[in-house]
Amino acid sequence: MGMIIPYDFTSRDGTRILLRSAEPRDVRAVLQLSYDVIKENDTLVTSTEEFFITEDQQRDFIHLYKADPGNVMIVAEHNRNIIGILTFQRGALLKYAHHGSVGMIVDINWRGKGIGKALLATLIQWADYNPMLEKLCLEVLASNKNAITLYKSFGFIEEGRQINQVKRNDGRYEDLIIMGKFLNFEV
Repeated sequence: MGMIIPYDFTSRDGTRILLRSAEPRDVRAVLQLSYDVIKENDTLVTSTEEFFITEDQQRDFIHLYKADPGNVMIVAEHNRNIIGILTFQRGALLKYAHHGSVGMIVDINWRGKGIGKALLATLIQWADYNPMLEKLCLEVLASNKNAITLYKSFGFIEEGRQINQVKRNDGRYEDLIIMGKFLNFEV
């Protein structure tokens, strides 16, 4: 099963935050946070016009993350509100199954308080003990300096850059940076 043991941590402002695996009961909160972050933030490649995930589809996604021991969906919760989400999905093909993709969002009101750092640290600890996994991969817009700084602090390195890969709403283009981190395993 792709799950973590729930635990509390204290954010930079002293608030108690629960980190745990996503559950089917989180469907609406996960969808709402996803929509809110997409709407207010131009650092994601998805736009609100193409965000069409239904509650049933999101529930299926949560079940898929839980059913596969190489996948995980972690939520950060405060007072029963989902304030951050991290997903990890390993490659589906046999030759890709040793690595997977990281995705993360944090509510705008909770950024800069260590939520993303706690989510990423939790993922890395989980992945380090997962015998299937050897590498974590992600993509980030070149303008998302805070995310890039966070990823580098955990040992992710830039492995490539896709020039003008993303066209923003205002018509400007932006590079997409490909980053990776090898886990602490012995070959």
